Amino acid sequence: MNTRETVRAKMAEVLGSAPERVSDDAVLTDLVNSSFLLVEMVIELQEEFDVRFQQSDIVDVVNVGQLLDLAESRIEARAKA
Repeated sequence: MNTRETVRAKMAEVLGSAPERVSDDAVLTDLVNSSFLLVEMVIELQEEFDVRFQQSDIVDVVNVGQLLDLAESRIEARAKA
């Protein structure tokens, strides 16, 4: 499983969604019924993959693909450090 698939699986787990619902073009607010769950998902991703997102990093993130891109870039940067 590659990084994107691993992050997607974790997102689906936290959201309680089927992995196929967590497609790149899925709008995050369409996947959840509360902003609290979105915050929880971001926290879970940070803890699971030992990365940190600043508010400025995620303010413009709208869909799953954008969040996956951000997470993947942070995970790869951490691996190179």
